[in-house]
Amino acid sequence: MLKEARKKIILSSFIILGFINPIMAQSDDLLIPVKSEINHGTKTNSSIFNLANIVDSFLTNDNTQNDSAIDEKSKVRKEFIAITSKFNQGNAKVAYDEYTKLIAKVQNDTSLLALSKVFYEIGFFSLGDSAIEKIVYKNQFYDNILDLESSYKPKSILSNEDEIYFAKAYSNIYFNNSADETIAELLEKKTQYVKNDFYNSILARAYFETRQYNLALNMINKAISLNPSNISYQIFKVETLIQNKKYSEAKKLIEKIEKTKLLIAYKPKLEILKQTVLAQVSSDINEKKYYIANKNFLEGNFEKVKKDCLSILNFDKDNDEITSLYAKSELALGNVERANVYFVNSYKINKNNIDTLIGLGDIRYLHGDYKNAVKMYKKARSKDDKNYEIIIKLALAQRQYAKYPKEIKKLELLLDKMPKNDYLAYYNCAISVAQKNTVLKEDYLKRALGVNPLYENALGELIELNLKNKNYKVAKGLIYNVSFTLEKNYYYYYLCALYSQALNKKDEAIQFFKTSLNLNPNFEIANTRLLKLIPDSYSEDI
Repeated sequence: MLKEARKKIILSSFIILGFINPIMAQSDDLLIPVKSEINHGTKTNSSIFNLANIVDSFLTNDNTQNDSAIDEKSKVRKEFIAITSKFNQGNAKVAYDEYTKLIAKVQNDTSLLALSKVFYEIGFFSLGDSAIEKIVYKNQFYDNILDLESSYKPKSILSNEDEIYFAKAYSNIYFNNSADETIAELLEKKTQYVKNDFYNSILARAYFETRQYNLALNMINKAISLNPSNISYQIFKVETLIQNKKYSEAKKLIEKIEKTKLLIAYKPKLEILKQTVLAQVSSDINEKKYYIANKNFLEGNFEKVKKDCLSILNFDKDNDEITSLYAKSELALGNVERANVYFVNSYKINKNNIDTLIGLGDIRYLHGDYKNAVKMYKKARSKDDKNYEIIIKLALAQRQYAKYPKEIKKLELLLDKMPKNDYLAYYNCAISVAQKNTVLKEDYLKRALGVNPLYENALGELIELNLKNKNYKVAKGLIYNVSFTLEKNYYYYYLCALYSQALNKKDEAIQFFKTSLNLNPNFEIANTRLLKLIPDSYSEDI
């Protein structure tokens, strides 16, 4: 199980071919439902993508959604599948050459950025550079490019032969169940690559996959000593420390990483890892429960959070943190009045809970009571004056209240200097205070994506918003993007289900929902929506 947790991240862009088999599309060659075959052995479904879907993400161009463009995307998609099949089978040299040609066929800037991230992850750094070089509006993506390069690129200069060698090792570790053999092969090259940071990181991954966590820690420490600015090494060290149950050390490292100037690509993942660590280091049972549930909240699995919170509240009714988290989940799902009930209950238990104060401000804002919304946000800000979610919401409410222009100006000056690392605050505003204003919600989602165009949760919310507004062309284009960048692949199939459902393709939607649940049985919202689509007699088959 520990090994599989790691694979949720590593297998974000590639698939062990044959594990999930695509079936024929009913109406759209670019959105293919799949049947997942549950494997109860050593591999996990929840980390596997279907290549027939993920390729479309870097083929997106909203201005060319005509039949000929779609046909062309289908051709490139098939080509990508064939190349990746070769890579997964260990034919790294052939894959490298064919990926090089494929880059020339990708035109969308965001797609090229996503593609560069994939290449950096597997060690094809020169291909990642080529994808970035092809981006037309580099100034727009300057911080993202810098962030990706500092997050992944090794300090050691690698030849093409080196890249191919290490990429093949990567493939053997994660796709061919050959981690043990890879360790032996890498150790034979120790003298040649001992001072190569990427070599040490690959060897660390191989040790990790064979559950030799102490050795993995030794090797990733070596990689970091050679290249201390590489964020991917440090994130991997956090994961290794967790497996080694060195939670205090992991917590200190997370705090160090959080001070990184950019930290755009890894920010959401770091927040999730932080909840895992905090749950382990806390001696308070209530805090442990909160951090575990909050991890699911940060992953966007709001229905799961609700279910877990209610289970806790059955035995611990005075837990204000859990009560407030339940309320936040209801609000994120659009259930404003139910959220209000739980925010009020939480406030009765603890009048100083920041999340509760923010939530009560949100409810008042949503009801047009801007005066009291301002009061609640100010109370929350008195507890944490560096929380940008509060600052954004307070400025918004102040503008609506149309009083104290000097205060508004001060808040706006703060927002002008808002660190890029805090872009998640815009997403939090989009799923809470912007619930009833689609224009405002879209604006906040785009602000978050303006900082990190590959942020999966914001992409998912924007897709749902466009489906709701019947902007199917835009939604479809965004789904292509999400399919390539999304680490939580079960969520991709969930979005495909929403797309099919919006077009009244019930059977297709059912298949997508089932696939999503096969990959993640704990994804409650997919289960809820699936049950509404199928007859009771079939529900037992889910």
